[in-house]
Amino acid sequence: MLDEVIGFNVRSVLVIGIGGGGDVVGSTITYSLAINEGKEAILGAVLWERYVNDVVPGPIRIQELRNADALGDYLAIVNGDTYAVREGRHVIPQIANVLSVIKDDGLGISIAGPVSSVAKELSDYVSKYGIDAVIGIDVGGDVLALGNEDGLYSPLADSYSVAILSRVQDTTNVPVILGVAGPGVDGELDRDYVLMRISQLAGKGAFLGAYGPTRNDLMILEDILSKAITEASGLVFKAARGHHGNVGIRGSTRYVRLDVSSSITYYLDLKKAISDLPLANLIINAKDPWDAMRILNSRGVMTELNFEEEVYRYYRAKSRIPSPEEAYSMIKEIKSKLRAQVQLMNR
Repeated sequence: MLDEVIGFNVRSVLVIGIGGGGDVVGSTITYSLAINEGKEAILGAVLWERYVNDVVPGPIRIQELRNADALGDYLAIVNGDTYAVREGRHVIPQIANVLSVIKDDGLGISIAGPVSSVAKELSDYVSKYGIDAVIGIDVGGDVLALGNEDGLYSPLADSYSVAILSRVQDTTNVPVILGVAGPGVDGELDRDYVLMRISQLAGKGAFLGAYGPTRNDLMILEDILSKAITEASGLVFKAARGHHGNVGIRGSTRYVRLDVSSSITYYLDLKKAISDLPLANLIINAKDPWDAMRILNSRGVMTELNFEEEVYRYYRAKSRIPSPEEAYSMIKEIKSKLRAQVQLMNR
């Protein structure tokens, strides 16, 4: 199937969870597909954990990793024993939890630097190791956001990664596929809205196919979920096991509608989709995620980095992370302030 999705017979593929945190868990469905079809597959992930696992704002830097082999400033070979030390705290990236189950090494990607610099290292890696195709997986579908959606609050890692992958494709001419696993399962963009965006991109010839997990995929995923910290990818599994109806996420501060279709991964041709991904295009020349945050904020778009910095201030003041209800209130307040700032600028 992957050969049909990519468009030619591939020998090796790099599968990357592009949104940080638990996206790498949902990415294992595509990774398993590649392995089962006899491909040489490498599992990668953007190293950026959610605040419940890492209270320090922003992505993990390569220099913060332990039990990993740095390949440069932004890439490292990681394994099941890899962890990061951030302000004295030990943080286990979700890719390490995944690799401890599948018993393999993987690629950790730090997006702490300029889009151009991360893309250069990743392009060199793709060329050096003869990667035939790159597949970036976003769980939930925020990567398809336009920026003005009410529920959107964490588009930065996805969009930054897409900007990087777009440059990799231009540099290497290796096909880059954008996968959306479990539309709407992260509780931000509504499932029907994500499917509508996929349909719009299909109208531009970007849709390449879709894949649902097999029983064997789900057995592996169940083992991974016993170790990994993720809600959204867990709902992909739950949907495949037959859950139908609404389910709470983020401490039941929002709800996701699930059925078996919520377990599907949809594949898009990034080259044909990129012109309709405005957030990635806005930050294509960003110097780092903080620079990207400022660019997106200037358009009234909130990011997870805004939220993480607010959570960190709260943590420093109260020595605990906020409850889900407090976190949700923070998100609403940040979004409200950004809208007010943009309205003031446009007067």
